[in-house]
Amino acid sequence: MNRIDLTIEICGLSGDGTIAAGGLLNEAMSRAGFSALAFDSYPAEIRGFGRCVTRSRFGFDRQIALENQTNLLISLDDEQSLSRLPFLAADAVVLFDNHPPSPVAEGKSIAGHARPAMSLFGAPFRDLAAAASGSAKGRNLAALGVLAGLLNLPVDAFRERIGKKFKSKGEKVAAGNIRSFDAGLEYVLKTYPDRLRPLPVPAAPAGQAEKVLWSGNVAIGEGALAAGLKNYFGYPITPATPIMEYLAARLPAKGGRVLQVEDEISAIGAVLGSFYTGARAMTATSGPGFALMTELITQAVSAESPAVIVDAQRGGPSTGLPTKTEQSDLLAAVFGGPGDTPRIVIAPTDVTECYHLTARAFPLAEKYQTPVIVLTDFYLDNRVENIERPSISADAVADALLKPAPDQAGSYHRYQVTPSGISPRALPGTPGFQHNITGLEHDERGVPDFSPGNHQKMSDKRDRKIQGALADLDPPEEYGDPGPLDVGVVAWGSTFGSALDAVQSARDQGLKVGCLKITALFPYHEDRIQAFMDRSKTILIPELNHSGQLNTLIGHLGRGRIVRLNQSTGIPLYPSTILGKIHELIGEDRS
Repeated sequence: MNRIDLTIEICGLSGDGTIAAGGLLNEAMSRAGFSALAFDSYPAEIRGFGRCVTRSRFGFDRQIALENQTNLLISLDDEQSLSRLPFLAADAVVLFDNHPPSPVAEGKSIAGHARPAMSLFGAPFRDLAAAASGSAKGRNLAALGVLAGLLNLPVDAFRERIGKKFKSKGEKVAAGNIRSFDAGLEYVLKTYPDRLRPLPVPAAPAGQAEKVLWSGNVAIGEGALAAGLKNYFGYPITPATPIMEYLAARLPAKGGRVLQVEDEISAIGAVLGSFYTGARAMTATSGPGFALMTELITQAVSAESPAVIVDAQRGGPSTGLPTKTEQSDLLAAVFGGPGDTPRIVIAPTDVTECYHLTARAFPLAEKYQTPVIVLTDFYLDNRVENIERPSISADAVADALLKPAPDQAGSYHRYQVTPSGISPRALPGTPGFQHNITGLEHDERGVPDFSPGNHQKMSDKRDRKIQGALADLDPPEEYGDPGPLDVGVVAWGSTFGSALDAVQSARDQGLKVGCLKITALFPYHEDRIQAFMDRSKTILIPELNHSGQLNTLIGHLGRGRIVRLNQSTGIPLYPSTILGKIHELIGEDRS
């Protein structure tokens, strides 16, 4: 049986049901046993007016990145879909509405611009839906029916997902939408019986549990719940808002609270207050909101107060590109704020890691009494993957608060200098353990002390504590041959999947390349990174920012052998882009 690797796009205007159709496609294909990775693009305006695009990559094997070549395009709006032509493979299949709601202007027809090797399948999406259900709103579902018939996909999976999605709107609406899907299915089977392109369907391994189709934001919410989150405080901002929406639906049932506050400063302040009383709390924001939180984040470093903050990066600077992706908050997360304020910064690379790293952020924050920043980005937050449902042991997320010994009552020093830099932390109201909390420089008792020697001692203490956190942070993972490498690729965040995909392709071509994944961005495992770089003749660091921020952080370890690959277009780095750079560095032309 031939294995498949298929990328499908759906393109339309806001209101065409593009995103809904993409979601149903992902759910049905996942239900049918395919591996799925998908990402949606939509306008930044609250009342969106403009192009919506869903991109989904399906296969038998796990998908780790989206590519820049699309195999099949469903056009719900020809004018908008013309912008997708450069991304279509030479032999791509295009499904289009051959009787659209309004006449297509001359030169705007997708069929008129298709390249010779492409295959066109026209179907009257609108008319089929109207005849089947009495409403043309189901034209996106008719298009899915055409797709399912053309590729011989398991139609029951589509019908089940459509019925489930529209169940809340009543049986009549759900049944009408299923009929719209069936109308598209019947049309393609009758109209193009000799042009069908059946796909092989993967056989599910015996005993394998059904996978869940989660976005990065859902995984973050689930990870926080698994860690025993008690309070979530947030202010709406793209792309972090879905985390608050998800927790608002799930956290109260578990005895927790979700509060939308007046701004991001209030959100971080409330998180600090919650942790101060011993209740785990979290907030999520994006670059502009993170900037507003900076003063209280640094106050938390000084006061040694736990906090968990998700920074869902978007395109910047300032309010920037709300619905575009970027990795440009790294240096702000590590260094942002006045003075030397070391804190923990971790970055998941896929949806499963969004769950695990979020869950582990809570005991890290408690143990090291510091803000823990989980760096994601729009691509990672908004994309969906079908994954085995993750879980984490109770021990991994257990209470990590270091409490003072009972014999310290009456002589308790909140900021006691210890070899590890970690001081016992008493919760407020504990008899005999009264103490001061301040953002001013202070002595071991918490009393302000501006003397040179004390500031040096406390700066050393805070740094020693954070460097000690390396023992609890995942070391970098290497992929590839253990020996000398012509090119070693170092990647973080959502870009890692594309980097690994490119490295795997290069290795299949016989090239001596490897990849290093870094999830602990600060503190970082200098020895492991150094060892990988020392084995690499050339080191390539691909990033979704203009200045090469990871290179700024760790580039000194490369000893002049680092090449940057920076992109700030607002779209993900594709594996083919990284692979092309690898060929360039090795001196091979594989075009």
